[in-house]
Formats: sequence, C-alpha cells, structure tokens
Amino acid sequence: MNLRHNMWKLLAFMGGAGWLMLLVPELHFLYKNLIPALGEGKYLAFIIMGYAMFFCLPVVLIRKVFSVFLPERCESPIEKVVMGILCFLFVLISRALM
Repeated sequence: MNLRHNMWKLLAFMGGAGWLMLLVPELHFLYKNLIPALGEGKYLAFIIMGYAMFFCLPVVLIRKVFSVFLPERCESPIEKVVMGILCFLFVLISRALM
C-alpha cells in the first residue's frame, strides 16, 4: 500500500513538472528541443506525462484537500465527482494554454 501511495505522489510531482513546462516559456522551449532526442520513446513519455498531468495530479490534490479540510467526506461520492471535474478542468486549461 505504501508503494502505491509513493507512486501516486511521484506521478503527481511529475504532473506538476509537466505543468511548469507548459506554463514557463523557457522550459517549454527546452522541452520542444529535447523531446526529439527520445526517438520512439517520446510516445511513451507523452502517455506517462499526460497520465501524470491530467489524472494523478488532480486526484492527489483533491485527496489532500479533502483529508485536510473535509476529513469526514474522504472516499465519498462527492470527492469522486470533484476529482472528475478537476481532471476535466485540467484538460481544458491545458488546451487553452497550448
């Protein structure tokens, strides 16, 4: 169970790094120039980064917020709905920034 939580946190951290690359022009330029160096591995990198940015990061953020501010609502359907909405919003925001 601890390994699973650490994996989620690691992927959420990677998602945060992905958002920084998307928002900071200097990092986005670096990303655009270095990604071709991965060759065929770039597709796997895109899949992992998409999963980290649009699924893991919002889920971890909502779990943290609910555990701190609404501990009685953890693991409730309300938390799941908010997670889904935040995942959808992250996709919409990233599309607007591209």
